[in-house]
Amino acid sequence: MTLPFKAVAVDMDGTFLDDKREYDHQEFDRILTELENKNINFIVSSGRPYARLKKDFADFYKRMDFVTTNGARIMVNDKEAQVTEMNKNDVVKLINFVYQKYGRLATVVFSRDTAFINRDASEETKKFLAYFAGKLQEIDDWNELPNNGLIQMTFHYQSEFAKEIEREFSAKYGNIFSFFASSEWAIDVNSYGVSKGNGLKELLADLDLTGDDLIAFGDSGNDISMLDLAKYSYAMANGMDEAKKHAKFIAPANTEDGVFQTLREYLDEDKDVK
Repeated sequence: MTLPFKAVAVDMDGTFLDDKREYDHQEFDRILTELENKNINFIVSSGRPYARLKKDFADFYKRMDFVTTNGARIMVNDKEAQVTEMNKNDVVKLINFVYQKYGRLATVVFSRDTAFINRDASEETKKFLAYFAGKLQEIDDWNELPNNGLIQMTFHYQSEFAKEIEREFSAKYGNIFSFFASSEWAIDVNSYGVSKGNGLKELLADLDLTGDDLIAFGDSGNDISMLDLAKYSYAMANGMDEAKKHAKFIAPANTEDGVFQTLREYLDEDKDVK
């Protein structure tokens, strides 16, 4: 018997990482090695930027591929394989739209290597968002953003409002952005049509694979397209109800190493059959 999948895709926060944003490096090394020996690709599919993910996987990043910033930037062998940028004028337009309705929310705009945050955000929020950003630069006026290279923005706000903002902004300006509830207090925004599912589809095609070859793990709204794509889709026990509705299976919680538990079961079963 061989494993029923040829690629593994994992979300990070609430899925691969525990509630301390950590994972068992030794166990991951063991599992990754076994997957490599079976020619199975390991893919991190996250809303996090690549600058952050390289830190998360400092000892492993050369052994895997990445669908970053919700699919806006794909990295293969530590090189950019694809990127979908946002138009600066549209980014400023959206920020002004959101501020007018919801007030001056803490906002982060990501470029490839630098993230920009409004200077008047609280120090506590800056500290929290700096963790994800890699390099964080404070900004007074969003018109000062660079003209090119913008790939994602995040509003530090209740994610339940993501669909409302998308609906109202799109009704006024058209389909410019896609909005994702990436965590309880984060609304991610990318160019329209960008998603983890579409990013994975592109990456898998380059590997001569499809969603039928994929096992995927996620916990929140920005994982839905990925779960829909994968033949073997797992929502975490701690995940949002919306994500669970799009998964075929439920994995143990992120605090119980649910991704490792599930992959270990597949790997051990494969050994037993042989």
